[in-house]
Amino acid sequence: GMGALEFAPASGPRARTSQKVQIDALVELASEVLTQRDHLHHSFADEDKADALRDILRVGTSAGGARAKAVIAWNPQTGEVRSGQVAAGPGFGYWILKFDGVSGNKDKELEDPKGYGAIEYAYSLMARAAGIDISECRLLEENGRRHFMTRRFDRREGGAKLHMQSLAALAHYDFNQAGAYSYEQALLVIRQLGLPMTATEEQFRRMAFNIVARNQDDHVKNIAFLMDKDGRWSLSPAFDVTYSYNPAGVWTSMHQMSMNGKREHFGVEDFRECARGASMKRGRAEAILAEVVDAVRRWDEFAETAKVTASWRDVIASNLRLELARK
Repeated sequence: GMGALEFAPASGPRARTSQKVQIDALVELASEVLTQRDHLHHSFADEDKADALRDILRVGTSAGGARAKAVIAWNPQTGEVRSGQVAAGPGFGYWILKFDGVSGNKDKELEDPKGYGAIEYAYSLMARAAGIDISECRLLEENGRRHFMTRRFDRREGGAKLHMQSLAALAHYDFNQAGAYSYEQALLVIRQLGLPMTATEEQFRRMAFNIVARNQDDHVKNIAFLMDKDGRWSLSPAFDVTYSYNPAGVWTSMHQMSMNGKREHFGVEDFRECARGASMKRGRAEAILAEVVDAVRRWDEFAETAKVTASWRDVIASNLRLELARK
């Protein structure tokens, strides 16, 4: 699973070795399961489907979240994909793969269209350009689909584990309560953990990026912390950084976390107030916000690199909050 906590099923076979998996079979089965998840009367008696089901359980039951994803080991030299729950051997790195082109693949009200992985990849490039600490990301191409991959930050080379806790788990917050928690509370937890000002400014930068780039699925499970073997906490790299805005939706019409008491209609003064409460130096809020806006202004460039469809590129461009640089 994620982090260093482990569990084993009470019954059934346990994985002893990493096994090769077929991505196309997983996508097909994930589509079937997700489109019928409210009426699961389907039979998996067919031997091929039973094998695929075992594969999807092996790689996808502990990555977290509602969208279909897989915990994999990937060898960039051979292109081989194996289950990532146990050590896969030399040449393999450990990644989370988010399936592209899966019918019914959604979190709450937002369903992912085919090509959504390219959007998240473009956002990873944009976040890195904004100075955000984010793990290496790639697109894995298969049968016309492009699956988003991000290297696991809770695994060392060779598969050694790091303990990980989300802000929700650490502070006992309920991520289903939209608007109940604030970025100020996240910054307070960073201070309570004794992390340096660089961590505070890093989280402030991520907040600014989420607001400017319309990542409004910014709930308290999407901030995490890592603990090393000496018991030292650190802010994890950013993750789940992508476009998430549905003006007609219940969940993502506004941000999940508030800043300065607001979930929309932000101004520069709101960033200043948040920075003051976090004891950041005068001028840092404006400087960080300007750096983020400069990166997000290059959206078309990152979308072109990731080959985001023209329709999605234009929709996203029309909703970016670039005006914050002028307020």
